Amino acid sequence: MDFNLPAEDDPRRLEVRRWFDENPNPSYEQLAKKGYAVPHWPAPWGLSADPELQLIIEEEVERAGIIHPSTINPIAVNQCGQSLLAYGTDELRQRFLPPGLACQEKWTMLFSEPSGGSDLGALRTHARRDGDDYIINGQKIWNSLAHKAQVGVIIVRTDPTVPKHHGLSMFIFEMSTPGVEVRPILDMTGHEPEYNEVFLTDVRIPASQMLGAEGMGWRIVLEQLQTERMSMANPGAVWGYGPTARELVSGLIETGQIKDPLIREEAASLYVEGELLRLLSARDLSNRINGTPPGLEANLGKMIASPHGQRLSTLAKRAEGVAGMLRDTDELPLPAMDYGMFDTWDYCYWFGPAATLGVGTQEVLKNTISERLLGLPRDLDPTAKMPFNEIGRAQLKAAS
Repeated sequence: MDFNLPAEDDPRRLEVRRWFDENPNPSYEQLAKKGYAVPHWPAPWGLSADPELQLIIEEEVERAGIIHPSTINPIAVNQCGQSLLAYGTDELRQRFLPPGLACQEKWTMLFSEPSGGSDLGALRTHARRDGDDYIINGQKIWNSLAHKAQVGVIIVRTDPTVPKHHGLSMFIFEMSTPGVEVRPILDMTGHEPEYNEVFLTDVRIPASQMLGAEGMGWRIVLEQLQTERMSMANPGAVWGYGPTARELVSGLIETGQIKDPLIREEAASLYVEGELLRLLSARDLSNRINGTPPGLEANLGKMIASPHGQRLSTLAKRAEGVAGMLRDTDELPLPAMDYGMFDTWDYCYWFGPAATLGVGTQEVLKNTISERLLGLPRDLDPTAKMPFNEIGRAQLKAAS
């Protein structure tokens, strides 16, 4: 790592701080118009900020007591909004970006499918061209916030006659479009559902709402997943968010549980692991400040962070003893701060199993790291170069 964090008296920091003093409790629309929602984006959406200025703005937003727009509307601000910026038309940007960055319209990603498992390239939701529109039929699952979203970003198969990764395309559309049905999935947390399944029946979307050209969907998806995984490499309990090992150790000390030698040993190990994740995040920041292009390191960070978070909440639960069996009873005190969605050890524990599945399973991440970072031989996929509509036909013919 090679960087110095911007000082408290940095003129850029003072300017940002002055704006917050003059605009106390600003709305997300005000933040977006000022360029503070996505400062690294070009005008008119952002400030073309370098990584240092971006860090300053993020710190000053937090200092002002504001939940960052990327937490309120992460898919618009973090992942898919950048795809719209890069691959969408001016008309699409003007329609979807202002309310998205202002958190007035929530977005959802419609990627995973019941039959696809971890092989997203094998998705079966298809889009048929009909004049100036595409007609979409299929089903998506594990879609975060789809029951609250006004905007959907979907990847579908537009050409089944080419290999599976080459026939995919991406669209952005309004979730109120006729033919879209959203069903929340009840989970074991007992909280309001996070995930949904979405059914699409003869959903008509204008061809002008495609991002990029037909067949570019897989390329755009990879960019989005890389961006999303970067945000999940922090030391929080679930996907980089929520309490960390520092808060866990603090609670164990306050309650006296740290005196148990087995708990103390495990807590120490988790603390060290959490600090390593902080250093990985700092290295990413250093690379950005020094102009190093982002690589595939986010896969490594998420691969470490997800099981780390699961072990954190498991130890917290175990240390609570019998009280840990009661819903939302946190016997381990947490310092007063905003933890976002994952604000109790109880919720982190019950939600935690999703962390090693969503946005790339551990197995997929290990394959990516071994093949693309370490240069090991690629995993064999006999269907990779086969036309999608030919996959399985040989097996069916042999069985008949």
